[in-house]
Amino acid sequence: MIFLSKIATVFLLPPGCLILALLLLVIYIPRRYKIFPVFILLLFYTMSIQPVSDFLLKPLENAYPPLKDDVMSEWPQAIIILGGGTVQGSPEAGTGKDVLSSEAMKRALYAFTLRDRFPVPLVFTGGKVFEYNQEPEAIAAHRLYESLGLPAERFIPEDKSRNTWENARETAKLVISSPDAGDYQIKKAILVTSAYHIKRGVYCFESNGISVIPAPTDYKCHRGRKYDFFSYMPSMGYLGKTSLALHEYIGLLYYVIAYR
Repeated sequence: MIFLSKIATVFLLPPGCLILALLLLVIYIPRRYKIFPVFILLLFYTMSIQPVSDFLLKPLENAYPPLKDDVMSEWPQAIIILGGGTVQGSPEAGTGKDVLSSEAMKRALYAFTLRDRFPVPLVFTGGKVFEYNQEPEAIAAHRLYESLGLPAERFIPEDKSRNTWENARETAKLVISSPDAGDYQIKKAILVTSAYHIKRGVYCFESNGISVIPAPTDYKCHRGRKYDFFSYMPSMGYLGKTSLALHEYIGLLYYVIAYR
């Protein structure tokens, strides 16, 4: 019964229902018109299954290993967290306030777990990509860290940047005041972002003069699980992961060309 309900769900919801409609179209239209629908059908199907999404996403996630235990606590001058979007006007935050998206929240919380291991400021970098009368992402992060009890002096917002390159560029401009180290600009940092995004993050920060040790989090691909029947069933989740991977590859190429 559970198996049948899962199959029904696959083909009643997108992308399964759209793939099924394309398949029926291919079956019933004249042969001379089939080439383009067949191409779209195969493309849509392959982008929606787990083996393909894993094939595209895992190389990005495996570009750098997880943060190692042997990193000296005195090495970084900051823990830098890259923003990942907000939910504007989320009701639980209160009128006119935004909250971090689930992806940004995972990055922020992982960085919070490193606060005792590395006694340095947490720099959350993220502003507003477009003006929709929303808050800068760093402001929403500030509220989160405040609710978690992070001391105010341990949090530094960077709220002007709109993409990863600007995250790095604007962070490199920050001047941090410390009672122990005096005023300094960040030259060495732990970099926290989603695993699929870490390669682009490292490229941007290294190119802007900040040496980083990657601390990837928010992994999307399952590991240690064998593919089964449902791995080859179309899924919006796998389609989203494929889209995420393609977006990242295009972003990497664009950054290398535009910011070299």
